Amino acid sequence: MKTNVKRMLSHFYKNVTVNDVLKEAVMNSIQANATDIRINLEYEYNQNIDNESSNLGNLYKIIVSDNGEGLNSKNLNAFFEVGTENKINLGGKGIGRFSFLKIARSVSIESVSDAGKYITFEFSYDSNLESVSIQEAIEPDPYTTITFCELNLKHPKTQAQACLTFLKKTFNLFLFLKQKETSKPINIRLLVNGELLGKINSSDIHCIQQSELESNNCKFNIYTFWEDNKSEIDILYCANNITVKTITYQINLDKKYLFAVTSDYFDRKANSERTKFEFDSNEELAQQDILNSTPDKNFDDLIKRTCFNIVQANEPELVQKNIAQLEKLKEQFGYINFDEIDINVVSFNETEIIKSYRERRDREEDNLIRLLNNDTASLDEIAEKVSEQNKHELAKYIFHRNLIVQKGLKLQGSDENEKILHELFFPQKISTESYDVANPEHLYFNNIWLLDDKFMSYAYVASDLTIKTIKSDIGSEDCECISQKRPDLFVLYNNPEDSDLRKDVVLIEFKKGNIDYKEKLSAIDQVDEYKEKLKEIVKINNFYCYIICDFKADDRDVERVMTNRAFTKVFSNNECMYYGYLQGSNTHVTFISSNSIFADAKARNETFLNILKRDSN
Repeated sequence: MKTNVKRMLSHFYKNVTVNDVLKEAVMNSIQANATDIRINLEYEYNQNIDNESSNLGNLYKIIVSDNGEGLNSKNLNAFFEVGTENKINLGGKGIGRFSFLKIARSVSIESVSDAGKYITFEFSYDSNLESVSIQEAIEPDPYTTITFCELNLKHPKTQAQACLTFLKKTFNLFLFLKQKETSKPINIRLLVNGELLGKINSSDIHCIQQSELESNNCKFNIYTFWEDNKSEIDILYCANNITVKTITYQINLDKKYLFAVTSDYFDRKANSERTKFEFDSNEELAQQDILNSTPDKNFDDLIKRTCFNIVQANEPELVQKNIAQLEKLKEQFGYINFDEIDINVVSFNETEIIKSYRERRDREEDNLIRLLNNDTASLDEIAEKVSEQNKHELAKYIFHRNLIVQKGLKLQGSDENEKILHELFFPQKISTESYDVANPEHLYFNNIWLLDDKFMSYAYVASDLTIKTIKSDIGSEDCECISQKRPDLFVLYNNPEDSDLRKDVVLIEFKKGNIDYKEKLSAIDQVDEYKEKLKEIVKINNFYCYIICDFKADDRDVERVMTNRAFTKVFSNNECMYYGYLQGSNTHVTFISSNSIFADAKARNETFLNILKRDSN
């Protein structure tokens, strides 16, 4: 059977990079038991108009050499065999060397084997043993050198420093474990045009702790490393010094812990490509392997607990950081009961905590639906589940109200804040007739409860709309109204079309914080004018007016005018308010600071949340 090797391998290697080739070459060297690997990247630098070389050159040649056993008969035969198993213990597929031909038109190989033979040949898709020159070696020490010329690179300005970083990331752990296995240090040196750029020395790679673990006579070695600025735990299961499986946990630290776990058991159970483990799921099959030790089936948990204990021993401040993170979660998700969260765990993951909570709520809601469709369910059982679900939804709503309160408490008396204050209560330029009240989000548009929770119910709200528009919305046909006056907020109770009975009206006016006290107090006369115009379109029973602006409880000017008008000063959780009844126009007027409104609303919300949490417990 004739095989088109080039075409077949094109399916495996489409976008080969310099790093891919370096990885394959270094693996070949380690397989040949090399302890000193030298990589030389040769660049051509163009000169600029000042005859000075540019910083960025084009990579035109790569030379990889090592002091391994050279191309002896075993290695040489494997080199010309597609799919060889020579490097199977390194996870190789036996075709990696063909990646060399994807970046270089010329690949020259020179070697002195440990058998004293000097070997040279040009490697290509058509190469075979007949093209190899074999002579008696003059030099006694074995080595292998691979030279890549006529490079065909997509990115010829490949940065040598990036290659060095890649090699460290790829081989640091491998070299560490390889030295543990063989007791021989391995060096990788990267040069640029013959000058040393950097090196990787297995002897310079240290773990902070080495532990042993045993399960059912099966032994595991655990090597602990850490890095800064990662905030995670990686547990790496390694077979023949290669990472086969990685398990990641998030932690509340600015540090990454890496645990490399090795075992003869892992070496036996990894597939030939070192891409996965083939653990026996059937206990009977596991018992057949009586010649080799097999761990208990819960060995994963045992390894995890051991790794977590190591982290806790090295991080005494972890619990305090978990507590601080939990407090942030309470601020962000105050409607959730976090009492059952364990702050002593290593893998404190706020994302998973919230995800788990939401999944639990979804399951409970699904269970409620199934219960409602169950004809045999008792009314008491249904009532209990409905009540529980409603508590959650109500707690979530109250928490979102607190977000509004917190924003309001940050407002200070600037011109811009009058608009923000207005928007917090109700979006401007709309009414309940101009958006879909059936939308569930409608509940969050109306924040008039900031004044009093009784204002959560209403028949109609208009925000910064003319009295003429209000008249059109509520359907009054008894009069012609052309008034262009714009109350900041107009709230009507009782549907106007239901009867001819008089209605309760709430009027809210916002005043800029940086105006003087006379202008603030002028709003009292302003709301009286509004009432006269509103009487034309609706029969008013009780008329409540709120004037919201910034003032202090010790503002003597405001207090003097209010006292003269027979208003009563009332202190609240923060600052104060003045209440007065204008007998001539039958109007209730509350002159109140925004801080007082938001402080009182915050107290009501927190009390409500505490009650809901207590009931949930």
